[in-house]
Amino acid sequence: MSRYCDISSYLVVGPEDTHGRPVVDIVRVALQAGITMVQLRAKHSDAKAMIALCEQIAQCIAQEGKQEQVKFVVDDRLDVVLAARDAGIRVDGIHVGQSDIPVQVCRKLLGPDAIVGLSAHTVDLISMITELEPGIIDYVGAGALHPTSSKADAHLIENASEDSHALADIAALCHVCPYPVVVGGGVTVADLPQLAQAGAQGWFVISAIAGADDPYRAASELVSTWREVTKDTSTPDQSHEVSVIDSTNVVDSAASTAKTDDKDTYINTLAQVAIWPVGTGEELSSHVAQAVAIIHQSGLPAHTHAMSTDMEGDFPNVMHTIEQAILALYHAGVRTQASIQLDLRAGVRNQIHEKVTAVERILQQDVR
Repeated sequence: MSRYCDISSYLVVGPEDTHGRPVVDIVRVALQAGITMVQLRAKHSDAKAMIALCEQIAQCIAQEGKQEQVKFVVDDRLDVVLAARDAGIRVDGIHVGQSDIPVQVCRKLLGPDAIVGLSAHTVDLISMITELEPGIIDYVGAGALHPTSSKADAHLIENASEDSHALADIAALCHVCPYPVVVGGGVTVADLPQLAQAGAQGWFVISAIAGADDPYRAASELVSTWREVTKDTSTPDQSHEVSVIDSTNVVDSAASTAKTDDKDTYINTLAQVAIWPVGTGEELSSHVAQAVAIIHQSGLPAHTHAMSTDMEGDFPNVMHTIEQAILALYHAGVRTQASIQLDLRAGVRNQIHEKVTAVERILQQDVR
């Protein structure tokens, strides 16, 4: 198994969320709509019932031909994950909260290839991630975006009702967090542009899909909207970042360097990046693919050939994306090297598009 997981469109589901419909039916239509990660969260089910659900979901993912693309984790129940794996059921990992089984224990018992996710109140996460050793977790779940006690989504994050500056805090977390951040808690289609601008790498929902009258349509709308808004996040809305840093003192210097969408402050940067692990064998390709996927998920224009990726955007966003890709391998516990070439040009944009178009035109002429 690869530890890389695509958290961009993340479904959390359990029997209590589906209005009596089979969980696997919801999962199937969500997969068909483009969901990239599935979490089984069944707070009122016993271990035997959860293991049976694990088997159904794992089989569904395989039947849809998405076993390598879509990762499947279980919320909280380490015993269920271990038992399911022992029975030959493909469960890729676990997701825990701040007061559940410690992530260090999950990593120790599940091994280096498992996915371990951690969720907590956003402000708590900012302090928690600094205390974790590299390689323990793979991503963090933040929120709640909309503090409400009436939605099951909000309860996924402890103390969610206390979060009065959710979007600002999420932006601060994304700025300092070395792990991918997925955001939930009452998320709707209308929230997705702001989440993308804040720097989140994905969203998670429960009732918005599992409780919808038409789960396929609901999932499709969320997935397609996220793909659209993340096509161009090269100039994030830094006002969120400034307000958070003022309120939480997470990054003191960021307020003075915040960028706007003004052409005079935009620094177009074309980067050629290659990131690879040192001292690995057959897993080399999967590690390289993990770094490349993070770059492409950033929303910045990017083009990959072999191990090298060309990317383009505002300088701080390019450097932040490269940092995230490098740290993903570092936190997987491997020695990591990177080769980076930068080309900064004033008054220039869309170099990648122009270069690709020019090459295609030349190739077409040669064919003729």
